[in-house]
Amino acid sequence: MDKLCTRIFGYTKFLWSKSNRWHKETRIFPGGQVGFHCNDPALSHPYTGDTISWKLLLATVIILPLVVMLIVERKYHTNKRIKPKDQALYWYREYLFGVLLNLITIQLMKSIVGSPRPHFFDTCSPKEALTCEGSEYIESYTCTKAHWLNQSDRSFPSGHTSLAFHAAIYLAYYISNRSKAKSASIIAIQLVLLTSAAFCSVSRMSDHRHHWWDVVAGAAISLPLLWYTIRNLCKNFDCSVSDEEAENLKNGTGAYVKT
Repeated sequence: MDKLCTRIFGYTKFLWSKSNRWHKETRIFPGGQVGFHCNDPALSHPYTGDTISWKLLLATVIILPLVVMLIVERKYHTNKRIKPKDQALYWYREYLFGVLLNLITIQLMKSIVGSPRPHFFDTCSPKEALTCEGSEYIESYTCTKAHWLNQSDRSFPSGHTSLAFHAAIYLAYYISNRSKAKSASIIAIQLVLLTSAAFCSVSRMSDHRHHWWDVVAGAAISLPLLWYTIRNLCKNFDCSVSDEEAENLKNGTGAYVKT
């Protein structure tokens, strides 16, 4: 289990760290840079770091669902043909595929749109901003701080928000569906999950890492991807696997069987 979590986190960490640089250097997709208005107060905030780092976010989005599903299946699993652990891993695989779709969608949109972050002037320090006056619109610019070349214009949409809501809503629905109960403890867990996602979203604005519309877009993007993951991939959690498929699952080739 520990080795599985370590491998998954390490691979996702690699993809996340390389995605922005890859998009910036290859320019396979159109667009990539939105201009700015001189002295725009919305882009003049100082960079202060992240309340919730991407490492913490990824660790939570990847590890927490696995732990929750293992616990839930251990308590509520009723199919004697397969072990609770294998059933949990069955759905966890589909969940990870949904997360991957989310990451790809977000990174593609960030690359195509190229929207300046609220701390744009502080971290990009475009040389054009030194000579422009008033509210003049600068269509093309060049950042002078090399460390932020791949980040200052990646504001839209919010990846933190999209991933946080993806994990929170998925788990809230999964727990409700599998437990078949509406007890106070189940409702409390669901509220904690959704509140945590909301806190992550708000922190992106309070940290001046995203504009409010970036956060709204991030949450909106997660919804159709969640629908696809839950309804199409996980079959609304109304499914199980045979012993043969459970064995295939260990090799990553399992398939759903309706019960």
